[in-house]
Amino acid sequence: MNEYVVVDLETTGLDPYKGCEIIEIGITEIINDQIVRNYSRFVKPKMSIPYFITEITNITNEMVEFEEGIESVLPRFRKYIGDRTIIAHNAKFDLKFLNFYLNELGLDPIKNHICTLELLKQNKSYKGKNKKLETACEYYNIENKNAHRADSDTLATAKLFLKIKDEI
Repeated sequence: MNEYVVVDLETTGLDPYKGCEIIEIGITEIINDQIVRNYSRFVKPKMSIPYFITEITNITNEMVEFEEGIESVLPRFRKYIGDRTIIAHNAKFDLKFLNFYLNELGLDPIKNHICTLELLKQNKSYKGKNKKLETACEYYNIENKNAHRADSDTLATAKLFLKIKDEI
C-alpha cells in the first residue's frame, strides 16, 4: 500500500533557531493515489505573530489565542505520522521546523520525505517559470483556494505530487 502524509507548516518566520515558531500544521493523506483526508490545526506560539506573517497567512493572534502549544500538538502529530513518508513542497523548510521542535521535545525526527519542489527540478516536462507552489499549481491547473494556509497548501501539494510522480 502506498501511503503518504503531505505536510505544510505556517510559521512566525523563517528560522526556528532564531525563535520562530509553528502556528499552523496542515496534513493531507494520500493512500493508494487517493486523497483521503485534509486537515489543519492552529498552534499557539509563545510570542506574538508578527504583522507581516498575518499579512501573508491571514492568521492572527486572536485565532491562535486559545489553541494548544507545540508541546501538546507535536507529540500527537509525530505519533500520527509514524513511519510514513511525508511529502512537502520545499521540504527542507518544513523539516527544519519539524525536526527542530521534535528534538526539543525529545521525539524522533522525520526521516522519510519527498519534496515536490525537488521533483519539479527532475521533471523534464515541467516548463514553469520557477518552482514555487503557486507557479506549479498554475502550470498543472491545480486550484489552491487559500494559498499560505496549511490545509489548502497540503491539498494543492498532494494534487501536484499525484500529477508529477508518474512524469519523472
